[in-house]
Formats: sequence, C-alpha cells, structure tokens
Amino acid sequence: MSISLVAFLALFVLFGLLAFTRPAWGVCLYMLTFFASPPYWWWGRDIATYRWNLYGGVGLLIAVLISRSVNPNSNQPVTAKTRRLITLATLLLINATAVHFLLSRNWGVSFGSYELVAKFVLLFFMMIAAIRTERDFKLVIMTLIIGMGYIGWEATINDRGKMVAGRLEGVGAPGATQANELASLAVTIIPLAGAFFMAGSRYQKFTAFLAAPFILNVILLCNSRGAFLSMIASGVAFAAFAPKAIRWRAFKLLCLGGVAVWLLLGDPEIVQRFMTSFTSSEELDSSASSRLQYWKAGIRMVSDYPLGAGGFGFKRVHGPKYIKEVNDQDFDGRSVHNGYINETCEWGIQGFLLKMLFVTTGLFVLRQTINHCTRQGRTNEALYGCGIAACMTAFLGTCMFGDRLDAEWGFWMMALIVAYSRIYGPTFQQFGRPQQLQQIPQNQNVPVVPGMQQPVASPQY
Repeated sequence: MSISLVAFLALFVLFGLLAFTRPAWGVCLYMLTFFASPPYWWWGRDIATYRWNLYGGVGLLIAVLISRSVNPNSNQPVTAKTRRLITLATLLLINATAVHFLLSRNWGVSFGSYELVAKFVLLFFMMIAAIRTERDFKLVIMTLIIGMGYIGWEATINDRGKMVAGRLEGVGAPGATQANELASLAVTIIPLAGAFFMAGSRYQKFTAFLAAPFILNVILLCNSRGAFLSMIASGVAFAAFAPKAIRWRAFKLLCLGGVAVWLLLGDPEIVQRFMTSFTSSEELDSSASSRLQYWKAGIRMVSDYPLGAGGFGFKRVHGPKYIKEVNDQDFDGRSVHNGYINETCEWGIQGFLLKMLFVTTGLFVLRQTINHCTRQGRTNEALYGCGIAACMTAFLGTCMFGDRLDAEWGFWMMALIVAYSRIYGPTFQQFGRPQQLQQIPQNQNVPVVPGMQQPVASPQY
C-alpha cells in the first residue's frame, strides 16, 4: 500500500468525522473524492472499484441533515435575491425532469445526463447549506485551490499523464478526463488562488503561491485555445468587477499573473496553437473548422426540437443525422462542442433561458455584494468576490468551446456566490452573524419596557 493511498484514506476518515462537527468539512470530504478520486490515480488501483465520489456526496448530505436537525437555526437567513437563485436551480431540475420523461426518445440514454443535472443541483443546495460562516467560506475555497494544485503537482513534478498531440491526457477527475475538460476546471479555479494571494492570511497567501504555478502549468500543458481565451477574459472580468477603490490591486495581480504565464510558457507548440485562435476562417485548422460545422448542426437540431430532446440528445441520439446534413460526415456519437447549444439541444430553449437567468442573477448578486464590501472599506472581501467573478467568466468562456455548461464546477461557483452574498452582504456581519434587520433612528425615543433591554440602532449598511 502506497503512502498516497494511506494519506487518502486517512483524510477521508478525518474529513468524514469533522463533517459531523462542522458541515463545511463535508464539502472538503466531497472535494477530496473529486480531485483525488482513486480510479484516476496510479495509487488508487486497489480501491478503484468503490464509488468514492458517491460516498463523499452521501457523507456531505448526512452531515448537513444532522446539523440542521440538531441546530435548525444555524443557517443564515436567505435574502430575496439568493432565494431567487435557489428557485431557479429548482426550476432547472424540474425542467430537466419534464424533458427527460416526456420528450426524450430513449430514457436509458437520457438518464446519464439527467442524473448529473439532479446530482449537481443537489450538490449546489448542500454546499450553500454547509457554508455558513466566513471560516467555512475560506475553508472550501482553500480546498478547491489545494485540490487543483494536487493535480498540477502530479502532472508537473511526478510527470503523471502523457502528451498526446501536444496536449496533456491521462490525468484528471470525474467529468474532467480529457485535456479540454481539465483545462476548463483549472481556469475556473485559478482566479481563486489569485484572490487569496492578494487578500488572504499568511497561510492562505503561502498556499496560493505554491499552488498557482502548478495549476497554471496544467492549463499550459492541456494546450486548449478555449482555456487560453477564457483565462484572458477572466482577467478582464477581475478588473471590471473590481470597484475603483481596489482596481489598482486587481491590476497588480493581473500583471503578476502575466509574468507567471511568460515564465512558464516554454513550448512553442502551445504558442502556435493559441495564435490559430485569431486566424481567418480560411486558415483555421481542421479541429476549429469542424467545430463550426458542429455548431451549425446543433442549431438545426434546436429548430426541430425547440423544447429539448433529453440528455445526450445531440451527441448520442439526433446529432449524427444533422452532422451528416451539414458536413457530410458519418459519426456514431459526436458532441456539438458548445455548451450553450448543447444545453438547448438537451433541455430546450426554456432550459437554456433558465440556466442563463440563473447565472446572470448570480453575477448581479455578486456585483452588488462586491460594491457593498467596498463601501464598507472591506477591500479584501471585495477581492474575494472579484475572484469568484473571474472564475465564472472563465467557466462560461470555456463553455463556448465544449459541452461543459452542465459541468459541476459551474455549480460550485454558483454556490460560492450564494455563500459570499450571505456572509458579506448588506444584512450580515463580516463573520456571518446576522445583523438586526430593523433600523431604529438614534434620535427617536423608544419606550423602555421594564425587564427588557433598551434597543439600539443597528449598524448602517
């Protein structure tokens, strides 16, 4: 038995026990089974047949349920905007259920994708129930940074995986087994490392400083043009979401990230592939050209199935017919290579609109909370929000080039948005303790009731 396997089992037991004292550790337990999932690593071959990711999710669910039964008032109250996000997530699941059972041609094929939607919506609910305080919020983010850093460590130091056609393959996590998927995961998480490097404690800065180069190297090794473009867009979003009071700090972080990319960028093949993103349509390589044809095929399918065709509706059911019409190619199964089109093909125009409303509402709530933190002089907390905004931008960018709009790390970021707005928002104190919602003017005379404490004005937010 290897040391890595012993460490995994020890952490699994430790996080499982800690989850019953603090549900946020249940999120750490789940993330352990995601980033260090035994079936995906050499040291886990002896226990690869067990469903560790499922065990981690069940552990998180049990921890949340027990915590709520023991202390039902421990959760933060939800605001109108966060309640709207919860409602939209519920509607996403209801719509997917209706399309799966009523409109899909093959329930067996559709169930795989439908099951993931149900799992990720439930995970979203469990995460927002588990993340209750600022300590929980930072614990979960540090877990994401360390988890992605571990994958980078294995790929960089231990030389795991192999280069296939100039791209890193053979390492990853559930739902991120190929280079494009792994790159999407990495570019979604790396802005969190940047935010914590700028605004975290000494331990958090040190951890982010160690993990960020490994995560960045994974992005470069995956050699994904979509990930490169999304990383640039996330930097722009980081600066755009940063209020003027902290924009200079945001620019310093972006400059530091640019220097890190330059130092790590030593493979000319990576540069050459990235530059093909800006060529004309006549000069596109076969991969990019074919992607445009698949998009056309997906749009044709949407026109024929506007309400959706169920899970894997394009890739495994109707897609081959439309690819044949558009590109005169025969495929048994081929993805549409665009998360937005794929979402519409599977769950209908109404499902796509619900997902976009879910995301845009979250970004609006996030921007409001960032501005509130800035007005209160809490610039570090505002930088955390800018980091999450950059994460969502990177994720949405990679969805333009792959069927990843339903990836679970997108739901992680939405759960962090809800937690961030509840912990740092207008009606809550910095460390997650509710403020008095009713404000009493200081010049107003309030009658004193014998035996009761004189009410005081709540802090102005």
